[in-house]
Amino acid sequence: MHSSPPAAVSATPSPAVVSLPVSYRILPESVPFYVPGFLRQRCPIDLVLSPERVECGEWFERFAARVEAAVGRAYLPVCRMSDGEFLLLFGHQPPSLRYSWPRRVRIGLRQVATRIAQRFRGFRAQTAPGVSSGAMSLAERRVILPEVSRRYAAIAADGILGIHLSYGGNPFQEHYFPALGRWVRDQSIRLTTDNYVPFYFVYGLLRGPMFRRLVGGRRVLVVHSAAGGKREAIAASIRAAGAGAVDWLAISPSRSFADTLDISSLRHRPDICLLGAGVGKAMLFEQLRPLGVPCIDGGFSFEVWADPDKQWDRPYMVPDEAFDAGQARFLDESGRAALTRLP
Repeated sequence: MHSSPPAAVSATPSPAVVSLPVSYRILPESVPFYVPGFLRQRCPIDLVLSPERVECGEWFERFAARVEAAVGRAYLPVCRMSDGEFLLLFGHQPPSLRYSWPRRVRIGLRQVATRIAQRFRGFRAQTAPGVSSGAMSLAERRVILPEVSRRYAAIAADGILGIHLSYGGNPFQEHYFPALGRWVRDQSIRLTTDNYVPFYFVYGLLRGPMFRRLVGGRRVLVVHSAAGGKREAIAASIRAAGAGAVDWLAISPSRSFADTLDISSLRHRPDICLLGAGVGKAMLFEQLRPLGVPCIDGGFSFEVWADPDKQWDRPYMVPDEAFDAGQARFLDESGRAALTRLP
């Protein structure tokens, strides 16, 4: 969940090995990162922090198999955490130590301006321009923060956190890593390759070939705020992947942290639940537990299901067989050229 869309990046390999500051290395290993089925988007300098030395293909397959085994059978929460969730939980953090001093000063000044603005408009986050992922007053944030934190910790205990701990040549969310490490310790969470997977594995699950296996012939419950034509487009995309039926529970567009779900209104028990609820989503998972099915935080996938052209706005939205580096808007010109040359 991005509080703002990431800047276009280059896929050109760095001449030097990417090295994180020691304080950012909150897990013992850094392993080469990729998502099976999305190899044409791999970036040679991409790495991800891991609790152990593991190969990403094997890690992804174990994750996907666990979700598939739970479909229609067991509650399994799968919740992503990136800069939007980090901002909600930890507030603004000092800019990346990998930036130059002048850039760090500029970013710090922007953060001060944002904090001043928040006194008047409250906390705001967005998953894409014009698409809110959270809105609350600062007083509301102070009140709910301890419970939101506990709910994320409960997901780590019951299921899987898809945490954005990957990094490359261009810093993005890594400045939150020290605060995340402190939070993990404070919540007594032990991250393993079972209760933690890389953030983009969840997109690989929902946007790659595995999605048809998860929803094919199944009853899918969507928990989302979309209405009208956008809602119909999302449902149509999920049905096009083979879903037997799509049911819907509507939530508020930006205040999911305060929503109460009426699962008693469902006429049929779903086999799987897809959730799009912004940074307050952790408050909803426990309400879905009685369904006894996997509940997967779909994030930007919903925007792509509503408008397929948006698949070019973020990485890991287009699987290999359809990927065209020339159309990828999440890359700069050198990045598009580099991926075009990849075998």
